[in-house]
Amino acid sequence: MRGHLAEPLQLADLARVVPFSPFHFHRLFRDVTSMTPARFLAALRMAEARRMLLHSGLTVTAISGHVGYTSAGTFTTQFSRLVGTSPGHFRQLARLLAGRPCHVLAESLRRVTTEVIRPRLTLHLPDSAPGDLVLVGLRPQGEATDSPTAWAVSAGGAGVPVVARPGVYHARAVLVRSHSTVARALVDEEPTSYLVGAADLLLPRDGRASARIEVEPPRPTDPPALAIGPVCRLVETFTGRSGSNRWSGPSRPLGRRTLATA
Repeated sequence: MRGHLAEPLQLADLARVVPFSPFHFHRLFRDVTSMTPARFLAALRMAEARRMLLHSGLTVTAISGHVGYTSAGTFTTQFSRLVGTSPGHFRQLARLLAGRPCHVLAESLRRVTTEVIRPRLTLHLPDSAPGDLVLVGLRPQGEATDSPTAWAVSAGGAGVPVVARPGVYHARAVLVRSHSTVARALVDEEPTSYLVGAADLLLPRDGRASARIEVEPPRPTDPPALAIGPVCRLVETFTGRSGSNRWSGPSRPLGRRTLATA
């Protein structure tokens, strides 16, 4: 997938490489990566598009062709759905934050009072330090979606509160190191800039729970970091709302199944 992003890869093409039947390959691929082959391929294409938007002057139409889309409109729709904002807006935000170290952004987060209501799941990443940034996305188990329906961001060194309905979730976490920048970790995906982790978690009906997620360097089978949720809303928090004493939700709905936004 990584070497042939511009080609019209189909499930049968990918299964033939292994080789497995398409059905068997699809099931094993999702077991290993937590994503379907189609969604993983889309995430890789969006990751390469993000890098090109940040580091090149190519138009959105040209970039869409480089990552395997024959229609710029389809690419823009897919990018906005998976990343959380349009390609042009992402380019502006990414360049705005490209040189800002995470420890400065983490300190900004600590100065913002976040309103958290019940039920609440508090996640702990034992390897996090106060200057790190922690991003978490939750996907309900048993639902036919690879995208998180609840997400949260927090400074490291403390628990990350996530507001969601009671249920069982698959959680993916990204820990961006304090010495790095958001762009280096979430756009360039430099291996030493961030750690990733995943776990299945239960949020009970009585309202509060605590869980632990172990993080480690990313593996080739891990999806790109920004595939965990609409992180551009986080970027907007830093660039436009960091002086507020309360975080509001996204300016537009994230989808019919959105649960909550921290």
